[in-house]
Amino acid sequence: MFMQSLLRWPISIAMLLAIVLAESNSQIRQDNDSLSLLPKSTQSFAHNGSSLVFVGDKNDSSLQDKDSIPDSWISDLFYRGLANFTMRRVGSTACQQQVDMYVKHLQNYSDWAVRMGESWSRYPVGVLSGNKYHFGIYDECVNVHYPVRGQYCLTEIHLIPAKGKNYSFDSGTENINNRFNNHAWKTILGWVDTPDQIKRNSLNLGICIPDSCSASDLQTSLQTELDKVFLPEKFKAIVQVDPIMCTVSGDMYPHSTAYYVTSTFFVVLGLICCSATVFHFIQLSRKQKKPLPDDTFYITFSFIKSGKELLKYDKTNELNILNGLKVLTMIFILFGHRFMYLAGNPINNSKFLENIYQYGPDILLTSMNLVDPFFFITGFIMYLTVSPIFQKSGSVWIKLVSPVVYRILRMLPAYCATMAITANILPHLGDGPLWPNKTWNEAEICKKYWWTNLLFISNFIDAKYGCLIVSWYISCDVQFFIIGVIIVYIYTKNNKYGIGFLTILLIVSICVPFIVTILTKSEGILKVHIPFLENPRQSIMFNGPYRASYMRSTPYITGMAMSFIISKLKEKKIKPSLITVYIGTVIVTVACLWVQFYGAIFYKSQRPYYPLEQALYATFSHCTWTVLCMWIAGCYYTSGYGLISKIFDNRFMAPLGRLSYCVFLVNLIVMLMSQSSQRLPTVLSIKSLLDAWIYDTFKTYLMGLALYLFVEAPFGNLIKRIFWGNKKKNSSTRKEKPIEKTTTVESPKKVITHL
Repeated sequence: MFMQSLLRWPISIAMLLAIVLAESNSQIRQDNDSLSLLPKSTQSFAHNGSSLVFVGDKNDSSLQDKDSIPDSWISDLFYRGLANFTMRRVGSTACQQQVDMYVKHLQNYSDWAVRMGESWSRYPVGVLSGNKYHFGIYDECVNVHYPVRGQYCLTEIHLIPAKGKNYSFDSGTENINNRFNNHAWKTILGWVDTPDQIKRNSLNLGICIPDSCSASDLQTSLQTELDKVFLPEKFKAIVQVDPIMCTVSGDMYPHSTAYYVTSTFFVVLGLICCSATVFHFIQLSRKQKKPLPDDTFYITFSFIKSGKELLKYDKTNELNILNGLKVLTMIFILFGHRFMYLAGNPINNSKFLENIYQYGPDILLTSMNLVDPFFFITGFIMYLTVSPIFQKSGSVWIKLVSPVVYRILRMLPAYCATMAITANILPHLGDGPLWPNKTWNEAEICKKYWWTNLLFISNFIDAKYGCLIVSWYISCDVQFFIIGVIIVYIYTKNNKYGIGFLTILLIVSICVPFIVTILTKSEGILKVHIPFLENPRQSIMFNGPYRASYMRSTPYITGMAMSFIISKLKEKKIKPSLITVYIGTVIVTVACLWVQFYGAIFYKSQRPYYPLEQALYATFSHCTWTVLCMWIAGCYYTSGYGLISKIFDNRFMAPLGRLSYCVFLVNLIVMLMSQSSQRLPTVLSIKSLLDAWIYDTFKTYLMGLALYLFVEAPFGNLIKRIFWGNKKKNSSTRKEKPIEKTTTVESPKKVITHL
């Protein structure tokens, strides 16, 4: 028995070892099976210490040149070149001395040196997902002041393959996010630039260096270090460092004489307005004494007087409905502008933006003509505000010139104030990695080319020379107004000739976009592709057909024609039923939106160019919102919309509508400041877009209110008083009363806005 028990022990141990080995082999097979389910690009990675390197799957058939595929991933290569990066062989002695000091203190873990060193990333992440910007911690870098001052530089690095190497995709580039079967390096080195996708072969890396070192020093040193790593892998990393992208803490923009003059002017103006308001309040509170009249020069600058004019509401004024339409249109325009600024600046989830080009919503892609309702409204009230002038006696030339001069004078104060702020004050109001590149360029353009705005020709010069990117609208509006004055004059003298002339212009305005598109073979829609979002001034379409007044005149002329038509409908007392009004509005809205959204088809990358289709859309795209406005105006001024009209005609909409001009002038400046000061890429999503839209809409209307109270209202009243004197005050005829109402409450100046 003892011998049998003794023999069983080795057998039991052997069986136990066999079971353990079998389970281990089974687990290994399960792991291998699981690994085989992963994409090939994922199989080719394995951890090697702290690095991630390619170890397998070299037989990927999708690769066109297996020998040229790097053995390490792009992030590891960057880390290899940047882990111990320091500025070497620089031209400046002061730079080299500060670099040596920085390296010595970094080795000793001095607080300031470690702050500079850890403020930027050596290991880019999210490259495949389109994360281009790797900012690091901007403020940690620039807040180092002693013994070395930290300087933050945002570098731009492009990755290009060696000559003769082909990494191109096997098929088109419609959706990079769905190519899971491609090798990861093909996404980088085989990248083909497409306007609806963010580049994967370039990145922007923030680096902290001593302030005595220049951008060229950094570019040379960084290029040398990256060449050591990337050239052996048969491709190159090209480094570019723009001097304007290197910043330190504090206000770096020069304080010129223009800055002090502009600042002094607005400070003095603010003091005048505040003191006038206090004086006006004291005058009103002393009931025993007769207060000064509102047309007193000093009282003109009072916030109380300007506020009364802003909040004025006459429920009998039929033009009140236009305030509601202006506010509604402006809200959607602000949403579109916010989307453009958010998507055109650093984001870290490009898939959300790229999916918009594939799946919509189409309203974001086809609504670059959303400003057309404002052209329509301005043309609509043209006859009401100008025709009474031609019914008076006097010189014809004075009648023709006086409305144009008056309109320009009323527009200039707020317009000039916005240009002065942009040119001389805006660059001093913030900081950040992107701040100089975004705001300084705008300031320099305004300093050099402000005169094009005052001549109202900014829509005919290259956009890169246009002070205020939105100035093209004001130029178009003034040009339309001059033509409108001539039309109204002819109409008041001879209705048939006026209607005939207007009809001819309307036909020409419809035909011109069609003919121009056919002859120039241009596109019928301004596409909001990623390059346009990043820099609209470089867009060929924006520089040409989009801003040209002869391409945008249809809504304005249609508005004038509709004003004549409604007056005739009222004379004949034609009133469609409410059912017809409501059903017709729904049908017209659906039809116009269908034409509007048809433009999304032009975003398909593989779609051929059909000149006739493009020309037709270029024509009809400026009729979508116009036809809808025509129907709404015709229905409202004949039958009305019942209770629905109260949504747009109330005491709340009236002041917001009067702020449209000021909101138009400041909205892009507010959004520019918001985005230029960002420190990290934005997580672009529906929530972030809505949050930014609501926040900046509030800020825009607040800044528009300030511009109205400090500049537009007081100077507008002064110009009105100087230009017209007391004629309107002393007028008592029925014909002149509408002039006062439409000029002071619904002046054409106040319906100007911009996309």
